[in-house]
Amino acid sequence: MANATAAKLAGYETTFITRSELSDEALKTLQDRLSQVVGNYGGEMVLSEDWGKRKLAYSIQKESRGHYTYFVYTGKGDIVHEIERNLRLHDHVLRFLTVNLEKEFDSAAFQKKRADVHAAAKRREEEREARREERNAERRGYEDRRHEYQDDAEEMTMSESEEE
Repeated sequence: MANATAAKLAGYETTFITRSELSDEALKTLQDRLSQVVGNYGGEMVLSEDWGKRKLAYSIQKESRGHYTYFVYTGKGDIVHEIERNLRLHDHVLRFLTVNLEKEFDSAAFQKKRADVHAAAKRREEEREARREERNAERRGYEDRRHEYQDDAEEMTMSESEEE
């Protein structure tokens, strides 16, 4: 029954950036508080990803790096307002963005789609690594042949000097 009601709730994603000096414990506390808000509003935390510390596109409050966190959740009522209120109250939060995904959000379909996206990204990375290895092998082959040509040239000059 819980999944049937969760499927009829609206789905949202919130991405927020915190200061890079924020400790892991403080970040975990903030994430737990947001999860608690989702639970209080009858929602479900579908996905929580820690994207890590990254360079910002532009300085925000004199910060050049930030810690990115991504949440996908369902809920009813003013859940987004409450999530954003909690983010505004936290001094270490630099920016946040919330997007409404669907009015009737299907969390199972979202998780399957997300897993497919991650699998495709992993395949692309493996293919990229294979091409990189091929290029490196070709370069090593060229270097080996170049050394062979140099050795042959040295032998030719030595034999010419011996003839004289």
